[in-house]
Amino acid sequence: MVITKPVSSSPYKKKNQKVRMNIDLRTLTIFCKYVLSSSSYVRSSHLMNLKKLMACLDRSMFENDIEKIKRLRFIDLALEARIDNNLSNQEMFLAHTLSNYEYEADFINMNDIEMNKNEIEWVNKAVEGFLKYNFIYEITDEMLDVCTRIKNSDLSQRLSVIEEFESLMKKSQNYFREVKQETNATDIQFSLRDGPFQKSLRDTYNLITNPSRRLITGMQGFNEMLGGGFESGRVYMFFGLSGMGKSLLLLNIIYQMKRANKNYKTKDPTKTPCIVLLTMENTVVETLTRLFDLSVSNSIGMENYAFDDVLSKLRNEGELVLTNESPIDIVIRYKANRSVDTNYLYELYDDLDSDGYEIICLVQDHVKRIRSIWGSADLRLELGDVVNEFKVFAAEKDIPVITNSHLNRDAARVVEEDAAKANHTDVVMKLGKSNAGESLLMIDNLDGAFIINPDYDDDCNKYMVIKSIKTRTKEGRTYIVQPFVYGNSIRLVEDLNGAPMFVESLHQNRGISTRINGVKSSSTNVLNSLQAYNGGNSFNNNNVKSLTLKEDKYDDDETDINNNIITPIHFVNKPDHTDEKLTTESLKELAEKLRNAG
Repeated sequence: MVITKPVSSSPYKKKNQKVRMNIDLRTLTIFCKYVLSSSSYVRSSHLMNLKKLMACLDRSMFENDIEKIKRLRFIDLALEARIDNNLSNQEMFLAHTLSNYEYEADFINMNDIEMNKNEIEWVNKAVEGFLKYNFIYEITDEMLDVCTRIKNSDLSQRLSVIEEFESLMKKSQNYFREVKQETNATDIQFSLRDGPFQKSLRDTYNLITNPSRRLITGMQGFNEMLGGGFESGRVYMFFGLSGMGKSLLLLNIIYQMKRANKNYKTKDPTKTPCIVLLTMENTVVETLTRLFDLSVSNSIGMENYAFDDVLSKLRNEGELVLTNESPIDIVIRYKANRSVDTNYLYELYDDLDSDGYEIICLVQDHVKRIRSIWGSADLRLELGDVVNEFKVFAAEKDIPVITNSHLNRDAARVVEEDAAKANHTDVVMKLGKSNAGESLLMIDNLDGAFIINPDYDDDCNKYMVIKSIKTRTKEGRTYIVQPFVYGNSIRLVEDLNGAPMFVESLHQNRGISTRINGVKSSSTNVLNSLQAYNGGNSFNNNNVKSLTLKEDKYDDDETDINNNIITPIHFVNKPDHTDEKLTTESLKELAEKLRNAG
């Protein structure tokens, strides 16, 4: 017996067939809130799925339920604003929706329209489920028909029917794959087909143009070296000798990111942004005391102040507060050396997510103290695995991961030999990738790698040298020398909103890169101008926020014009019989004598 396929067209091939699918009022209300959310977890592909669902609903089912009609109309207008009109600003697509809405939107609390990541995932799954139901509803009759013919046809006819069945299965799999949506930012599938092309391109564009995608520091030159800041989804590592400021630099970077990234917006607007320091070297107590000394000028140590003074100094002087303008929190966790593997990063992320946090950057100190999930006995292989696992975590959570490691023995020898010389050189310029720790596999998996080393100029001012040895972004610089705040040996100068304070070289090129009208001044001239403007040393803690060059102006109405007279330089011969060095006090006395001499 031969069973032939019915002549009538199958329900599967009916386009735009309206499905009698009843959605409850509560779910529709949640959909209304969903289309208004500004969360980065709501992607254009998610909104396209919801639009598909709205298009396939049989609206005649709701014609006697005015509350459902109101919500369906609201969703249609919001989707029109966000997809058809391509409005990404929440105020704009909300204004478009309400201005064209015929009803009172009394079912929406306009003061509570944001959804958290879990709620968004629930909506995505619900929409996905409705669309799958719709597809199954359309294909059921044809699938039953094919299955019936397989059971009843002759053996000679079954091959062609099986091919038909296989074709239906492939169509089902493709459709299910198309409507399946992930909240993870990395799960974007690109295709040149019309529809997927626009969706993936829009998701990617929205992702890379998000102003919160890069975390800047308080150092202009280093931001240029980073190509604008620490970028989400990337892994960065600092290499330095033991005891030469690796942990200190990480703490400076965390503190600066907190201060520099004002008005930061999280992907999930219901969460508090936080930078996490996972320290596996110094305890939380050690780290906090360092943070106090770093953020408080002229600190004599936390233990030498009353508790209320410590609290006040950290809040007021250190600006360690949480406000709408400065919303970023700093969370410090300690784990003993080699006590956890990289799976702990996911546990930490979930724990903080449950506490209302969104991790925007993870800083781990340092890479040799955390285990790989694979546990290789070869240290070189394990370090490569750890960095690769950091990369997977950074990509999945769409955040930057920053860590550090040691330079190798060859680097130590080069630095020690230079330190023994009478005339020092810019020794970090001599170091490169081959000096980066025990494993070059780390370099292979990193997005940004830097060699650091503290150094001093001829006046014993302290600097941190930073050299880029690998980057995947367009960098503006590969080498900078950033000064420490005068009188504070652990805090780096922040020059984000003022004159650039980094030096291009300490021992070869003493020019400071001002990038002001293309002019370069000597370090002495710039520092003297800044000192005169600020009434003291330019690295004074009170002037970290904004450092600008002094402008000398001549005023014809000024009665006392002595301040505007350029005093000639007098060369004074130092007596041969004394070994005294010139000091600040002796220079002040000399200046006073010169003024008195007229």
